[in-house]
Amino acid sequence: MTRYRKNVFKTALDFDNKQLNLCVAKINAQQALLTIVRTALPAEIAPHAQHCVASGAQILLYCDSASWASQIRFFNRAILDKLHDAGHPYIVRLQVRIVPPTGEPIRPKRTPRLPSAENVGLIAQQIKQADEQDVLAAALARLGATLAKRLRED
Repeated sequence: MTRYRKNVFKTALDFDNKQLNLCVAKINAQQALLTIVRTALPAEIAPHAQHCVASGAQILLYCDSASWASQIRFFNRAILDKLHDAGHPYIVRLQVRIVPPTGEPIRPKRTPRLPSAENVGLIAQQIKQADEQDVLAAALARLGATLAKRLRED
């Protein structure tokens, strides 16, 4: 006899959304702090303050580049005073961080700089004069063979 179990999987809509409401409340609090911080900054600098998170007695302010972070640091006292006036006296320190750029950084393709054919020939001459038992001479022979091969490929 086969027993069928009732499906115990719950969709996101079946929960009472306590966790989701907690996350939404934290996001709203962070947006309120960001609004207060932006009012303390000049109009041309304010849009570069992207995120704001209260962490204990300090506030972490994230901006989009190092140059704007240094400009925002000049307004440290004004931002803290504005936060105290808005009812956040427990915040006593401001730390400005930079949001790393999204996506993969574009790296230029590195091309090796090979020695000239003349220099590769000099390496080959030194290999002929070296002792066959010498470990360094064997490594030099492998290097010479690799360089000669690369020069033929190019």
